[in-house]
Amino acid sequence: MEPLIDIYKRLLNEVFPLYHRTYYDTFHMDHRCIGVVGARGVGKTTFLLQFLRQQYENSDKGLYISADNLYFADHTLIETVDKFVKYYGGELICIDEIHRYKNWNQELKNIYDSYPSLKILFSGSSSIDLIKGKYDLSRRVLLRPLFGFSFREYLEIQTGKSYPILDIDTIVRNDMKSNIKLETVPKILGHLHQYWENGYYPTSRSIETYTAFQETLLNIIDKTVYEDISAFYALKTENIDSLKKIIYFYATSEPGTMNINKLAKSLQKDHATITQYVQILRDTGLLRFLLINKTGHALVRNAEKIYLDNTNLLYAINAGIGKEIHIGTVRELFTIQSIEQAAYRVFYSRDGDICVNNYTFEIGGLSKERTQLKNIENSFVIKDDIVHGSGRSIPLYLFGFLR
Repeated sequence: MEPLIDIYKRLLNEVFPLYHRTYYDTFHMDHRCIGVVGARGVGKTTFLLQFLRQQYENSDKGLYISADNLYFADHTLIETVDKFVKYYGGELICIDEIHRYKNWNQELKNIYDSYPSLKILFSGSSSIDLIKGKYDLSRRVLLRPLFGFSFREYLEIQTGKSYPILDIDTIVRNDMKSNIKLETVPKILGHLHQYWENGYYPTSRSIETYTAFQETLLNIIDKTVYEDISAFYALKTENIDSLKKIIYFYATSEPGTMNINKLAKSLQKDHATITQYVQILRDTGLLRFLLINKTGHALVRNAEKIYLDNTNLLYAINAGIGKEIHIGTVRELFTIQSIEQAAYRVFYSRDGDICVNNYTFEIGGLSKERTQLKNIENSFVIKDDIVHGSGRSIPLYLFGFLR
């Protein structure tokens, strides 16, 4: 176990967050076993180390381990936890990348039941919500999502200043008392467009060139597909290749185009298989669905539009294959991404683009008119390229301040 402790101590001394996120302050260990889940690259490892630093920096009672360490080729998690508790008086163990450990759910259940005084904080893939399955961990585990930077967080890093978190109602009211500070931020639209390209992932702060950052994102896609999905869903290699083709299809399609049938035909697969693959890509944090507000059907059947998970992935893929980015897709994706990650429910609208709470929104650029919304109550146009809202027009950048 000593090699794991040495690694933990080294990481604790070397890995520091480049920016103190709101997530760090709002997170509470209010349950014995909590899973921090999210896509690759959003900062889960840094968060675990930061939490340990705050709670147990100079104590042996806290420990960080990565479940994909070669140490576990010859040792088990439960054996490691047993030694941590009995020899070091362990109180909190942080297990990173838990989904990379074979039979993790069974051992996690055993650890939870066998060491009632131990707190467990783990990180894993977005798809780990399947934890509610075979070993009935749903009664033992709480899941807390972690996302990449919001536009607000990105702007705080760029300017060194603090900005408010807004809610939907404040944004719709164009409450100048709340957003006057935002309207005076120099180059706020320039910051927004830069955020779309390389502001979502914390790693972008430490990478000097966009080309290198782009390679990092393409590598995230490959690792998610060929390592995480391959291991978790036990798919054959030829089927794994189809998953990557699906990602590229949605990266280069018109705004959110569904086209499951067209996609299945192109990949020479049946509709049911492609439907399953698209769902897997959503579960692992690579795709995002815009759903119709219905119940009683399979989730993917309620998806009216499908996007990549975030705008940084969209830019990276299109740059990599020399394609022009579709600005309409970027605007829609940014808006939906920002609203959903602030825990609001977003649905497809047949009258506008999206519905949130009791509001209907159309999304566009400076020249976007409200023509198709004129008879719709509580309807608004979300516009890129404007700084000040007026009437029924709302600046697009404001939705980046929802978290």
